[in-house]
Amino acid sequence: MINLQEIEFFGSVPVTMRHVVECLFFFNPRQELLVGRIRATVEETGAPYVIEADSRIWIGVPSGAMQCLFACAREGEPVGVALYCRPDPGRLRICHLALNPEWMPSDSSHSPGLAMIMVDKIREIARSIKGVSRIQLPYRRSSFLNVR
Repeated sequence: MINLQEIEFFGSVPVTMRHVVECLFFFNPRQELLVGRIRATVEETGAPYVIEADSRIWIGVPSGAMQCLFACAREGEPVGVALYCRPDPGRLRICHLALNPEWMPSDSSHSPGLAMIMVDKIREIARSIKGVSRIQLPYRRSSFLNVR
């Protein structure tokens, strides 16, 4: 079961986590379930890549228009990563969401799951941005959550 107190959020992680980040985001075993939608998003936003500066890394896109959010276990290891942007004044769009399969709830779990914890964190971020009223969920054109 996932406990929110076990998760910390960061915009970047130490460069020593590069291999973990690459495996989580670029070689995630669950991405094959959404490969068509992921490709469509990459065509719209550009191909994500790892950026390194000041001994930290994060994932970005060529336009620089994405924000990166890592969910890390208390030990500091990334277990989830989201890329999101603000395509218009009233909306944040979660363009990519990659989760460590070991941190996904079982069917019998009553835990909200890491995906929902990350979406809730982005919703919290959205509440702090004037004018943002909706969040567009990843890999879906017409799935939105209200911010308020």
